[in-house]
Amino acid sequence: MAHSAAPAGNIPNHPLAVRMGVIAGVSHNVVIGTVMGSFGLMLASVEQRLGVSGEEAAIGIPLVLVGSSILAPFIGVLVARYSLRLLLMLGALLTVGGYFLLAFTNSYALYLVAYGLCFGPAMSLAGSIGPATLVTRWFHSNRGLALGIVHLPVVIAIVPWALERGLGHYAPTTLYAAIGTISAVLLVPLILLTVDHPPSHDETQAPEPAEKRTADGSFTFGQLLARPRFWALCLAAIASMTSSVLLGSLLVPMGMSWGFTRPEAALLQSIMSLVGIAGSVLFGWVADKLGGGRSLALIGFNCTILWLLLLQHPPFAVAAVVIGLIGMHGAGAIPTLGRGLSDTFGQASYSRGFGLNTLIGLPFIAFAVVGAARVFSITGSYDLAITAIAVFFVLAIALGLYGATGPKVEGPAAVPA
Repeated sequence: MAHSAAPAGNIPNHPLAVRMGVIAGVSHNVVIGTVMGSFGLMLASVEQRLGVSGEEAAIGIPLVLVGSSILAPFIGVLVARYSLRLLLMLGALLTVGGYFLLAFTNSYALYLVAYGLCFGPAMSLAGSIGPATLVTRWFHSNRGLALGIVHLPVVIAIVPWALERGLGHYAPTTLYAAIGTISAVLLVPLILLTVDHPPSHDETQAPEPAEKRTADGSFTFGQLLARPRFWALCLAAIASMTSSVLLGSLLVPMGMSWGFTRPEAALLQSIMSLVGIAGSVLFGWVADKLGGGRSLALIGFNCTILWLLLLQHPPFAVAAVVIGLIGMHGAGAIPTLGRGLSDTFGQASYSRGFGLNTLIGLPFIAFAVVGAARVFSITGSYDLAITAIAVFFVLAIALGLYGATGPKVEGPAAVPA
């Protein structure tokens, strides 16, 4: 076997790694934070300006989520084959273009274009896959922690607060144009400073003979999908992602079904988001210590207990602690998955693997949200949905531990003989 003498995690990071981390963090935060943070507050103005119903206006975010998820595997391939700087720039320009389209159009069709064809691809290019791949390429040491810091939801916490105040003084079209301008000022100069790869191209390669790897040193989709450990890591992470989206979508009606008031249930949702900020960094650090698979198993174990506690319909103070901890664990899914995929299949395979994971997770998340709402409409309780999530986390424990088995890539060109 030809490989580096040191494990990949002990290779020092290049001096430019911190710059790449800053670029990735700003790109992720600006694209996802502005799109997700502005949508709800702008809905009423969209209905009035475009003359559409609330349901028609609300289609925007599902378009973004479905579009970005479906495109994710293809964008994973593009990121592996072509200039990451150009692809990040494309995502930035689509984001900026989407906001200016929203600022100047009175057409519902163009409103859908902005969310489906501008923000959807931008979310994968410059919001999720692109930034995470940049970090994965440049960080050997503390890669999980770097991924956790990059994914801190800073902008999404600021945008609603700023927009709520802005709507009292400026027209919604002016605010859309302002978001687009600020996005351009923040993203374009930084992305121009992006360097696609470390100078030595020292990313770990797929642990296969060279003739079985792609030209960029990664696994193909077929090779990844044929490996049980890839499915184990993905499904263990998807359990956590599904949990977070389910609570984020239904926590207000869920809390009210437990006897809390609407303001109390909304406060629980805020607590979940705020505590989640700490989880991104904490579990990034844990993933560097334990590895991605074991960290996903730890998240599964803890979340099994936390979701079973929700079955007891605890009082508000206890529910706040439990839901805050669920939010903290949910935010840890991306850095732990990133560490697991890159350690097991090589840094070069990360963008393909993360893109596939995004697509694989879509039906689980959609089924959980729709199914939980349906269960409540039939039974008047969310208990069955809560139980199902707890069972999913029990499976995640076993899947994470299995995903942690087997050899890890060891150097920039780790290849079996």
